[in-house]
Amino acid sequence: AFRGSAAGMGQCCASLMGGSDEEGGGLDAPDDASPAIGIPEEFRGSKVSVTDSLEVSGSGAALAAAPVEQDSAYWEIVVVKPGPMQLGVSRKMPAKLLDAGLEGKVGDPPKSWTFDGGKLAEGDVVGVAFTQCDLPNLSFTKNGEPTRESDVKKIGGMVYPVVSVGGEAVIRVVFAPESFANAPPPGAKPLMVVRSIL
Repeated sequence: AFRGSAAGMGQCCASLMGGSDEEGGGLDAPDDASPAIGIPEEFRGSKVSVTDSLEVSGSGAALAAAPVEQDSAYWEIVVVKPGPMQLGVSRKMPAKLLDAGLEGKVGDPPKSWTFDGGKLAEGDVVGVAFTQCDLPNLSFTKNGEPTRESDVKKIGGMVYPVVSVGGEAVIRVVFAPESFANAPPPGAKPLMVVRSIL
């Protein structure tokens, strides 16, 4: 059995959290810096190119490496070059579906929900907000204005940000809040990697 004082437990927890009572760190949470979210090779179709600045081009679909695990998340997609594109959320997809890309129907494949960006112009910014606890679960903005016709009311389970491009389309995915063109909707926070302290 574990024996110790409350102070001893506090020191243990403080050391797990990155501080100690002696250092004045107490039980403070770790800094808010979240690891950068990327689009690794195994999360994109074989004909999809992704730069270090998260510009996506080619043909097929790509998922962010981090699922949406927080209550409410927000990210943006900037149109660098117009063309066929789908933007939204999806369950994790096998390589075959990533290669095929998305065709823009809600539930195509049966586990993705997207906004058809085929009519967007260069410089347009699509905001994507996903919430676990409010309806609609998925909503979009175009240049800061809500696009209610694209809202999706009921999505349960783990989803990942997804983009699908084709033709000459080039988009840039923005997860860093300091680079957002528009303010997130009330209550939405930038997508983050959820880390366990254990």
